Formats: sequence, structure tokens, C-alpha cells
Amino acid sequence: MKHKYLASTAVTALVGFGTAAAAEITISGTARIGLVTTEGAAAITGDTTASLTTADSAFVQGVDANVQYGFVKTSATLGSSGTLTAFSVLTNTEAPSAAQVADIRAMRLRIADRKANGTTNAIRSVAAIDLVSLDSVITRMDATLTTAVAKKKDTTVGKNRVRISFAGSGTTDGGLTYGFSARADHSNTSNGGSQYISGAFGKISMGDLNGGDEQMVGNLSGVGSSGAGSHQEFAYQSSAHNVGYSISMAGVSFAATTDLVRGADSTKTGSNSAMGVKWSGDMGGTTIGIALGTSKIGAISEKSVSASVAMGGLSIKAVSHTNDNGPAATAIAASSSTASGTTHVGTVAKVDNLDTDTTGLSISYAMDAMSVTAYTRTESTSGVTDKDYSGVGMTYNLGGATIKAGFVDANDISVMDFGINFSF
Repeated sequence: MKHKYLASTAVTALVGFGTAAAAEITISGTARIGLVTTEGAAAITGDTTASLTTADSAFVQGVDANVQYGFVKTSATLGSSGTLTAFSVLTNTEAPSAAQVADIRAMRLRIADRKANGTTNAIRSVAAIDLVSLDSVITRMDATLTTAVAKKKDTTVGKNRVRISFAGSGTTDGGLTYGFSARADHSNTSNGGSQYISGAFGKISMGDLNGGDEQMVGNLSGVGSSGAGSHQEFAYQSSAHNVGYSISMAGVSFAATTDLVRGADSTKTGSNSAMGVKWSGDMGGTTIGIALGTSKIGAISEKSVSASVAMGGLSIKAVSHTNDNGPAATAIAASSSTASGTTHVGTVAKVDNLDTDTTGLSISYAMDAMSVTAYTRTESTSGVTDKDYSGVGMTYNLGGATIKAGFVDANDISVMDFGINFSF
């Protein structure tokens, strides 16, 4: 429900005096009160067993075998070659013991000291190279260690919000339409706003905009008074664009957006664009929609597609979203260390940046004042356990106020969201 205030009438009168043009401002608002209960995360069993690749172990052994990095495991004096002690990982290349892990960390201290205090440039240069590789080995070794985490308690929090929305629109003498939208959350926090001008050429918008792909493809239907975590939404990388163009004709809509440099963002480089296209048509009382979207931010590109069907009170929507996460980072080979006449090479691991595929489906059915909704969404990344989200909820319209309830399984964490939403 929207109300036009006296200020709106005054603006219309002032703009329209002596001309055919007219403008108006409308104010509307929403608010909600409710509770959200989230199940505590399950306990995590700690794993203190580290692992190394064969290449990592060989590199560590090679560094240790080099006289200039030899050290006494118990009390090596930094800056001194010390007495060489055979590195115990030699007998177990993939699963070092806790003592062996400590040896590796002690070795890092020795190499860092040589980098800073080596007696010659050659020694300092070789130490710097080996330090890069050893840090990479330690990072991979630490990634296999898991700290035990106790089960977290269930939590219940209150969710409340009021949002005032402002919208203005007008028409020039020549027939161009212009306008704005903005909002204030709670009492005085400005958040979100955009402006536009449109005509037969289409619509040009500036401000806080979703990307062109998100505008056309969209998200699934959600549940709950406050969204229950909003897991029905897809992670569009183009959600912070500030310039857009859109046009619709004969059931086909097109949108393109970008993020122009503004304020402190003067260091932005690379591609930053998104676009989407959507067709919607009626077939014997059934509305069908198909949308495609794509975006590229820097080296990372995304592609998305959705299909929707609506008939009577039934609405079904399916969305698929692929993020390529950028090109793989090439492995970096460290130089050899030859102070003892032995050459050894360590590498910084290649980063695969595996693709992430996300698919989902939502179904809603409206019956008079009541509607029910269910959705499911899955995130799949190669080599990583899939993340699954599903939710079911209902709404009941009281006329100006709506009761909303939802239950979500957020990747094995239960979330319950109940409240009343108001509009005025």
C-alpha cells in the first residue's frame, strides 16, 4: 500500500505550472518483527596428523642436507651452521611426526636468519629463494591440521526492521520519463538509491544497481519473515554496479551494467561488466520465461540461466549458475641452492581455482490469502564436498500485515524464521 503525501501534491503543482510536464513523489514503507532460531554447528574432531607430498619432503630434505642450513634440532644457534643432524622425514616422506613438524618450523627460522644476516649476498639470495618455497610447504602442511571445535549452542535472536522507501517520477514536455528511488533503514540510515531517464531508446540508470545478469536471471523464491539466511539467493559477482541500460520490446528484455570508477575506487582495473536477456510470453494461460546472463569481473567470469513457469496460483523457477573462479595460477619453481654442491628445487603449489556450479529450484502456490513455498539449492566445486540448502515456508496475508514462517536446512544447520511483516 502506498500513500501520496501533501508534499507530493505540492511538487506536482510546482513542476506542472505553465507546462504540460508533471511529477510526483510517493512514500511507502515496510517493517517486520520476528524471531530466528539457528541450530548450533556440530563439533569438529581435531586432526593433528600433518602430511607432505613426496616433492615437499624431498625439498625439505634437500635444504636440510645443505651444509649452510644444517642445524642441531635441540638448540641450534641462529646464524651458525651448527652440527648437521639427519632430517628424520627421510624415513617417512608423507606423514611427518609432531617432532618432524617442529624440525621444519625450526628450519624456517634458520633460513629466515640467513636471509637477513647471511655473510655474503649469495648466501642471502639463496636463503630468500628457499624461504619462499619452505613457506609454501608449511602452508600446505598446516592445511592438513584441524583444530578441534566444540559444538556451538543453538541461538535465538530477535529480527526487527523498518524501511522507508521514496520514489519520484516525472515526464518532460517531450515525453521522456525520469525518476529516482531511495530508502532509509530504521530511523536515519540512508541505504540504496538510483536514478533513471527513459524513452523509446530504453532506460538509462545510475546508482546502486544489481548487475544486468541478476536483473534478468534472478533468484529463487525464499521463505521466512527475514529470509532465514537468504540461501535461495545466488552469489552474483555483479551486484555492485552503478551504471545500467535496459530495454524491453515484444516480450524480450535486455539489461547491461558496469561499475564506473568512483570515489576511492580509482585503482580498479580490468573488465567489470554484466548483461542479461529474458523472454517472457503467454501460452494458453501459462506464462513462460527464459533468461540468460553473463558477467566478467577482472579475470573471473560467470554464466547463469533461468526458466520459469506460472499458471493460476502455481509458480516454478529453476536457476543454474556457473562461476569459473578465474584461470589457474601457475606453479612457481624456486631456484636451486648450490652452496654444498647439491641442487634442490622447491615449488609453490599451483592453484586450480576450480569452477563452482550452483543449481536450484523453487515452487510456490498461492491459495486466497495463504501461499506456500519450497526451494532447494546445491553448490558444487570439484574436490570440495557439495553444499546443500533447502527451505519450506508459508505466508498468510492479514491485509497490510502478513504472517510469515520458514524452516531452512542450511547445509545441515537448521534455521527457523517466524514473524509478522507490515506494509504501509
